[in-house]
Amino acid sequence: MKYNWIYCCLISTLTTIYVPAQNGKFKFHSNNLIGIVGGESKVNLIFQTINGIEFSKWYCGIGVGVDYYNYKTLPLFFNTRRFFDKKNKGFIYSDLGYNFPLKNKPGKAIGYYNTYNFKGGLYTDFGIGYKTKFIKKSSLLFSLGHSYKQLQTQIGIMPACLGCQPYLYNYTLGYGRIILKTGVAF
Repeated sequence: MKYNWIYCCLISTLTTIYVPAQNGKFKFHSNNLIGIVGGESKVNLIFQTINGIEFSKWYCGIGVGVDYYNYKTLPLFFNTRRFFDKKNKGFIYSDLGYNFPLKNKPGKAIGYYNTYNFKGGLYTDFGIGYKTKFIKKSSLLFSLGHSYKQLQTQIGIMPACLGCQPYLYNYTLGYGRIILKTGVAF
């Protein structure tokens, strides 16, 4: 149910991008990125695809990815970029969106807790990057930035007695991390 509105947003964005792209002023681009993220925890991977339009020195699009940092999540976000020069090589970027958990349980036990309920939270990413021509109409992208990923969870302990209610604890988990990405733009 909650993913239905995600599909509707993506389809409507792609169809509205396709129409103005025909007049030559707007250019449609698909950016496919792989990156590494690191912070207080170990370094992990992130995969993203961002589809949007470029106009003059601006780029706006909608992105989705898979983030493996600590807990596997699916960030859905709005991406904007501002290029520094007329050749659109150097840029600053920002992402703002929502982070959906892909599992409702962590891959391993957290101490002696035995009930879990993960919910999503805020997702941000901002930094600087560089785009260089690659093959024909494609470009290589490199970026360095700071990302923040948030999850909310309710973790509990089930008592040994029958019919007893679990002890529940609410937490908001926030992960600030450095992110290094590379990819291809078509």
